[in-house]
Amino acid sequence: MIPLLLRPFITLWFILFYSVGTIHALTLPKTKIFYDSSNHLHRDIQFHPEQSTRIDACIKALLPFLETSSSSSSFELIDVSPMSKTDITGTPNSLIQFRPFSQTQLAHAKEILKTIHTPELVESLEMKCTSSRDRRIQEGKDALGFIGYLDHDTFLTTESYHVCLRAAACWMECVHQVLTAGEQAPTFGFALTRPPGHHAMKLLPNGFCIFNFAAAAAVYAIQQYPSSCKKVSILDWDVHYGQGVADIVEGYSNIRYVSMHQVPAFPYLGETRSISGRYKNILTVPMQPDSTWTCGYSELFMEHVLPFCSSEDWKPDLVIVCAGYDALGSDELASCSLNAQDYGRMTMLLREHLERCRGGNNNDDEKGVKIVFGLEGGYQVDEGVPGGNLAEAFMETIKALS
Repeated sequence: MIPLLLRPFITLWFILFYSVGTIHALTLPKTKIFYDSSNHLHRDIQFHPEQSTRIDACIKALLPFLETSSSSSSFELIDVSPMSKTDITGTPNSLIQFRPFSQTQLAHAKEILKTIHTPELVESLEMKCTSSRDRRIQEGKDALGFIGYLDHDTFLTTESYHVCLRAAACWMECVHQVLTAGEQAPTFGFALTRPPGHHAMKLLPNGFCIFNFAAAAAVYAIQQYPSSCKKVSILDWDVHYGQGVADIVEGYSNIRYVSMHQVPAFPYLGETRSISGRYKNILTVPMQPDSTWTCGYSELFMEHVLPFCSSEDWKPDLVIVCAGYDALGSDELASCSLNAQDYGRMTMLLREHLERCRGGNNNDDEKGVKIVFGLEGGYQVDEGVPGGNLAEAFMETIKALS
């Protein structure tokens, strides 16, 4: 029984506690999800697993989730397309904000791409696309046309450069949003873009990838926010090794990259668990085919991937996740056997690990966790498949950010 004299003080404590908690909850920044509804302008002339239905399926799954009051207060869905003000059904949707990038933002994204690749590569791809489009217009044809293949499975249309530039800008805008949201709050962003980017090397597009968005986002973060973002970790859970990210960031002492991927599989690199790079900042964690969460994945994820991503000796100010969903058992481009719920588990484990690593008494350790996710692979869009599809795995990640 509470003594009578103590009751006013206890009542006051409860009022203060819940008031502060309520204020904190109300001021938590929203998780912003950026996508480009005009991504379909980058498409093959024949069937290709890397297609715009990947984004359509994720948006279709996301919209009902955002209709709930609790979700609408926690997330913002932003379409950066310069073309459309409707959803995937062709009708206006109040759940979607339409916010095309300015020419200044796109120009900045281009400069970052020229930094991580080369000016010659970026400008040659831009010229190839724009000159082909201009020629088609002069010939009285539709502006959109197929140009050809950069390799046996990486295609190019007259609009591919601009789709990829907007995708890069989405990743960078996610970085901007999480790093400027306030230091104390945990903050997340998701760049729901295509094509993927983690195979694109400094000098060479390949493996469906034209530009490397994860590397661009990391370099953007440390260049644009040098005082608040001194270290970046990139965690790649796509089923394929992102050799392009490793190729670009291995020369950066303030960026780490860890990849968990199936071997053997494209690009047939990273086939041993090892640390490499000029600054010992690249970790490859190979997985055997048919690995499941309980048989292979969870142990390696918790014992190797997470500690390399963040530890007492390496506390990143930002974590970028190459969120590929092609380790699903239903995905036909690989042979691992995760299910959709496993991606929610990885997301929560990452959050919890970063929170633990941030524990401490000094000011730096009081920063909130900052994570940017960006879509890489994941090609199963059929509904009702055992273990779940791309959209279901994506939604498990989103729910884990609630």
